[in-house]
Amino acid sequence: MTFLAPYLLFAASAILIPIAIHLWNKRQGKTVKVGSLRWLEASASNRWSSIKLNNFWLLVLRCLILILLAAALAQPVLEHQAQKPKGSKAIVVGEELLYTSALKPIKPTIDSLLQLGYTLHAYTPDLEQIPQEQWQQINNRTQDSLVSIKYNYWSLLPALAAKYKLSHDSVLLFTSDQQQYFAGTRPETMPQHIQWIPVATDKSINWLQAAIQTTSDSLLLIVGQSSREGTTYSKYKTAASAQTINLAGNQQLQLQRQQDTLMATISDNSSKVKVQTEPLRVAIFYDEAQQAEVPYLRAALQAISSYTGLPIQVKADTAQADWVFWLRNEQLPQSINQQVKQGLQVWVQQSQNTQSIKTSLTGAGGTAIKVHQLSQPQSLEQNQVWTAANGETLLYSKALGKGNIYTFRSGFSPAWSDLGQSAHLPELLLPLLLPQPQATYDYRAIDEHQLLPVNQVKAKQARTDKTAQTPLLRWFVLAAFVLFLIERMIANRRSKV
Repeated sequence: MTFLAPYLLFAASAILIPIAIHLWNKRQGKTVKVGSLRWLEASASNRWSSIKLNNFWLLVLRCLILILLAAALAQPVLEHQAQKPKGSKAIVVGEELLYTSALKPIKPTIDSLLQLGYTLHAYTPDLEQIPQEQWQQINNRTQDSLVSIKYNYWSLLPALAAKYKLSHDSVLLFTSDQQQYFAGTRPETMPQHIQWIPVATDKSINWLQAAIQTTSDSLLLIVGQSSREGTTYSKYKTAASAQTINLAGNQQLQLQRQQDTLMATISDNSSKVKVQTEPLRVAIFYDEAQQAEVPYLRAALQAISSYTGLPIQVKADTAQADWVFWLRNEQLPQSINQQVKQGLQVWVQQSQNTQSIKTSLTGAGGTAIKVHQLSQPQSLEQNQVWTAANGETLLYSKALGKGNIYTFRSGFSPAWSDLGQSAHLPELLLPLLLPQPQATYDYRAIDEHQLLPVNQVKAKQARTDKTAQTPLLRWFVLAAFVLFLIERMIANRRSKV
């Protein structure tokens, strides 16, 4: 036991008061003079020569009361070893794993952790907990559920770290490693107590990327396929009135034409595109510093035109242009910004403020394309389109009205990258020039080094005292009150004797 205000123990010196009163108030017997003693003169007696304590136990009680009150003023506390706080233990799983067959490899691990006291949560903004009954239903499921996830898993990480923010927490995060769940800027740090485990998912998808009217009665269809290995495109020629086309892998493409719109369904996946009947008009603006970029860009556009059969007209003005490639080290004119709001698509590529960097871009089929230089980012990245193997953003877009502004941080020439010399550049540009309006299909696997934050930081320690303190003030006051009652009872009884 210790005192928080030990200097107030000096108040215990008040016990001198009852002691002095007891010594001073010595009870004297009544003297009766008889006989000749009445004529004797009284001799002086020394009062202090025969001091004796009267009512000793009553004095002790009064002193104890004062001592207890003084101790109460000094704030007595009882110290004992503090218990360590218990950390939270959680398993967080992406919904694309929970409701599909991709859960099977990690299900035994989850069951084992649940038996150890972990709680199960879905990787959503509110981190909803999954009760045991629902987990049993998920385990008994025999068919995959259709899951439509619109979350960016990088953006959900701060919410997870905020909920489990102490170093003694334990969190296991399971998500798919597909590119479609990761966009924007990758977080730079992640708490050490959160273990992010990417799960390989072997899925693929087919969709109609574009439809081009080559003649009055024929169409050229561009069909995309995305899997772990990469994203590729195939072309199919068909009659304009066709309703079914056989694809590779024993799949069928169901078509339904409605004026200038074509609806396509492949294995329960529906997509809709506008039939291209007019040439694609592209304007290229460049200065002397980026003149070396133009031949590579023109070659890629020509390859896309030859592959798709869609005429691409390259000119030097923005009148009726569908795309503008701005290869100048100056800001976009206000006139072009106004056209973007009306639906113009713009590619911005500036070469000032360069930095040497060695990384790569994953092309179609999983081929790595070397990147040698990047320009400094000029604004916050809104939406990642191309991402390098080290997590750097190569191409990002920003919506402006009906159009988009794409900012490219590298280049096509050998001084910047190997893109211009790569056969995969047309396949990278094709979905931008002929976009799929409904959704972006990207089932490519993202490398673990590109997915996970680079740095792991130690979370803050929970504030715990080495010893805990239990206040004893009320018990000292109660003890003093009880002694006071006893003292009053004894004093009243003696006064009647």
